Amino acid sequence: MATDDDMPAGASDDPFAAVTASPRFAGPLAFAGFVLAAIALLTGLAAIAGPLGMGVGLVAHVKGSRAGLPAVFASGAAMIIGMAWMFYLR
Repeated sequence: MATDDDMPAGASDDPFAAVTASPRFAGPLAFAGFVLAAIALLTGLAAIAGPLGMGVGLVAHVKGSRAGLPAVFASGAAMIIGMAWMFYLR
């Protein structure tokens, strides 16, 4: 077992302890998720921009942004609506 002197600051002996994410860039990532949702809705790129927006929003949520989870749902809904709209137009 390692002693407290051997470990860096903030480390613990528990290998299953939760890892804290850095809150840096959480706000801009959530904004990027909403931008990708708009791109998925308004262009023919719903199959690409929708999952990207969902992933970016999820990363923002894990980093601590309160707007991250709404960005995930907005991107998912925009992807579904954008794909249905493109299917209707073709």
